[in-house]
Amino acid sequence: MKTFDEEFYKHRVNTFPFVKLMGMKLVSSGGGKSVMECRIRPILKNSAGVLHGGVMGALVDMSLATALRSVMPLSSRMTTIEYKVNFLKPVPEGTVTAHGNILRLGKTIAGGTVEIRNEAGEVVVFGSGTYYILAARPRADAPAIMEKKKAGGRKSR
Repeated sequence: MKTFDEEFYKHRVNTFPFVKLMGMKLVSSGGGKSVMECRIRPILKNSAGVLHGGVMGALVDMSLATALRSVMPLSSRMTTIEYKVNFLKPVPEGTVTAHGNILRLGKTIAGGTVEIRNEAGEVVVFGSGTYYILAARPRADAPAIMEKKKAGGRKSR
């Protein structure tokens, strides 16, 4: 039986174009917990000059998803049902660190919480999320996270 491989998964997540675009980095993932960082760049700031709330929301979602991946069946997939973001303090510069924690892992539903902290260690965002776990049949007994996607898409008629 194949098990979660943190180093493989970190590399996979950290090379996703969206994660790179957002300046995020998965630092650790395992045991239903994750740590992600996001480097604040001018392009990620809102008109008030602080980290945009949409980036914080994406970080909440990614932190929980990476924590969940570490404890769910490798052949399964997940999709976000909902997430909530509570903004506690603006962050104009530096790096924020998100700490995701899965609180409940059921057969089809999982949920957890996230704290995002600034460089001083202050909680600047509190978030939560719920995920639906989809049982997927792996191809050739390969975990879904390890499958390579085929290039291309739908055939034209």
